[in-house]
Parts: sequence; C-alpha cells; structure tokens
Amino acid sequence: MSGVAHGGDTDTGAGLKAGLAGLFDRSAPTYERVGVEHFADLGRRLVAHAGMSAGQRVLDAGCGTGAALVPAALAVGAEGEAVGVDLSPGMVARARAEVDRLGLSHARAVVGDAETVTGLDGVPTAPGSFDTVLAGISLFFFPRPRAAVARYRELLRPGGRLAVSWWGPQDPRWEPVFAASAPYGTAGSSHRLPEDSPFRSVEALHGVLTGAGFTGAETVEEDCVTRFADAEHWWRWVWSTAARGFWESVPEERRQEAVAAVNRELFRLQAPDGSLTSSVRVRFTVARRA
Repeated sequence: MSGVAHGGDTDTGAGLKAGLAGLFDRSAPTYERVGVEHFADLGRRLVAHAGMSAGQRVLDAGCGTGAALVPAALAVGAEGEAVGVDLSPGMVARARAEVDRLGLSHARAVVGDAETVTGLDGVPTAPGSFDTVLAGISLFFFPRPRAAVARYRELLRPGGRLAVSWWGPQDPRWEPVFAASAPYGTAGSSHRLPEDSPFRSVEALHGVLTGAGFTGAETVEEDCVTRFADAEHWWRWVWSTAARGFWESVPEERRQEAVAAVNRELFRLQAPDGSLTSSVRVRFTVARRA
C-alpha cells in the first residue's frame, strides 16, 4: 500500500498520468505534514549520492513537494540552478512555497510531464542542458520509464549523472498487513510491479540504463526506518501519501471491513507503548551519461 505504480512501458500513458496527477493533488495538502518525516529524508540521501557541486544545473524529475529539489538547490548554490517538474499542480505549489520560504531564488518548480520533460514554461531543455538529473521515488510511477531514462540521457551533458531512488525489499513483518488489505482494493502498489518492470531487480534497472547509453551504474541499499505513534497515526500517514490511491479503490461498503482486517494485523505489530515501526530497503542508483 505504498502507492499506485506502473513501472513498465505502456501505450496508455495519458490516462494513467492524469490519474496520478489527481492522486497527488489529493495528497498534497497533508503530504509530509502528519508528523512523519519520510520522503524528505530520502530526498536528502538521494542528493548526497548524486554528488553534485556548486554551480551545476540539476533537474528533479517528479519533484513532489521538493524533498530532493530543496537539498539539490542547497548543493549547487546560488551560482547553480535547480529545476523541479511534476504533473501535480498541488505538489508543485507546495514545492514553490518551500523554495520561497527558504529564499532559494535559483530554484523553481514547474507543472509538467517529468517523463518527457518537454514544453516546460520558461525552462530550457536543449540536449546537454543539465549536469544532473534526479528521480526520487518517482520513476516507477511513469508509464514509460525506459523512454524517460533515454530522455534524461539526452538532457544530460556528457559525463552528467542520473540519480534514482526506488524501493527495495519491504519489511517482511508488514506483509500480513498488505495481504489483509489486498482482497478489498483494485489499485496496485509500488511494491507490486509488473513482470516487465525494470524495477524488479538491480540487474534489470542497470540493463535499462546501459541500453539507454549510461555507464558505470552502481546501486546501494539503505534502510529507511519510519516510526508511528500508534495505528491511528499510521492511517493518517497512509492517507497523506500516494498509498491513499489503494484505499480510494476499496468500495465504500467494504471499507470498514477492510480497515478492521488491517487493524488486526497492526495490533500484532505494535510495541508495548502502541507504536509501530516499519523498515524498508531503499535503493539509490547512480549512472553517468557515456
């Protein structure tokens, strides 16, 4: 229940993208605002792995509320530039507000298609325009991730870096929670990928990157530990993320039953003080344009 995702190339992109934009618009008001820091931490880690330096120009594809855009802007400094693009106007509005709050005049977020990166308002996207392209917990949402990777290679200068974060193995203790909810909803999950998805294994993603003209792909795995005060806190967090897409797909007449089934499994996971802890592996992949 970590969010609706595709992760394999398909010709049905327009409808899927419209659905994703709406999903994240609905999540935007509470995203990262329920007392759990999750994506902001992963954004900082991705920027650290990307190894940017002052004066560089960076594109954040699928910038969301700015989890990677803001630390990227700080990394390249005022002499550089950080551009975020996202399909969701609500998420872009949040990113812009954070950029303005921090006075990062060399950073901006625009509404647009992060898969194709074309026709962006006031953003030059000629070949070789960027030193770094980031895709933080986003690329597996795209209908055509292989096409996106090829586009990013085109946008990068020779030797430029692509840095991607994506989910590795989830916490096995939480499998009964996901299994309890599965019969009730029709939407997919970013932990349940199609057979042709390049995000099913490190080797598969490296192969896609090599085929697109990248070299030296390296992937590291790190733990992402998220803590919740209690089950209610976890539910508030779920509804603040793209995972709400699954629960929106549960018929209203069955939602109470589904929630009860999940709560029974959550109860088994609770610590004596009622808290819950989830630990998933997050993969960070960095490759260079050949």
